[in-house]
Amino acid sequence: MEFYHLRSFVAVAQTGNLTKAAKRLYTTPPAISAHIKTLEEELSTPLFIRSHKGMFLTDKGQALLEKAQITLDSALDLVNLAANNQHEIIGTFRLGINLTAKQIKLHELAENLQENCPGISLDIHQQSTGKTLNNIKENRLDGGYIFGEIPDDFISVAVMEQQITTIAPTTLDCSKILTQADLSTQQWIMMGDYCPFDTFLKRKLGSGVPSVLKTSDDGTRLELVRSGLGVSFLEMEEALLAEKNNDVKIISTLDFFTTLHFVVAKSRVEEPVINALLQEIRILWGIKI
Repeated sequence: MEFYHLRSFVAVAQTGNLTKAAKRLYTTPPAISAHIKTLEEELSTPLFIRSHKGMFLTDKGQALLEKAQITLDSALDLVNLAANNQHEIIGTFRLGINLTAKQIKLHELAENLQENCPGISLDIHQQSTGKTLNNIKENRLDGGYIFGEIPDDFISVAVMEQQITTIAPTTLDCSKILTQADLSTQQWIMMGDYCPFDTFLKRKLGSGVPSVLKTSDDGTRLELVRSGLGVSFLEMEEALLAEKNNDVKIISTLDFFTTLHFVVAKSRVEEPVINALLQEIRILWGIKI
């Protein structure tokens, strides 16, 4: 039984509605429904009567409600206690990243955690912005780095500005690409999994941009471009290094800047491990609260 299962149960019991409960907890109705289903399966008993008018507690659900609320209140007391003893917090933070370990100072973060929060370990997942956001909403990740707009149900910390450029195979005659329209005829290797870079690309070049492949991994896209399969976006620092090694050419026609954010779900911001990571991220990037 997970803490958030009880929290979802109490929210539905109090609102009588999955949508209202999801809004209260800054998540989605399917996620709330899954939590309730899991809890009912673990307890081997139905907790709600479901109808077109809403969800109503069964007798056993009513008996559980009071105890669940006491459990949640006790857990909140523990959260507040842990916040004052950060050095003693124990847990794993599942972190989504969309840049290299060097770019997001992962080594420094690990060292800081070892010194300030030795009981917290990191579980790293390299993936796209869209996948990170979805996984945080579904409690598969605890937080992560993303580009693009911040959903209302997230807390964010802006950590740095990144310049994004276009990379092309060395065999491409870049002297013929002078305008954005010239780039719209090229085969693109896109990011997929809802990446704001894809949205930017389609806004600039139109929804009919030729796309041969999609991958959210920067290293894979770089290798595909180097192999001559198309052009793609890449962070400027990585692009300059690849150009220096004669792996790709840089085309600056579509260059743009975007903010890298570290995000967590609003509904979980008071959890000890998540609260501790937020503090460490602010320290890492020199951001004042």
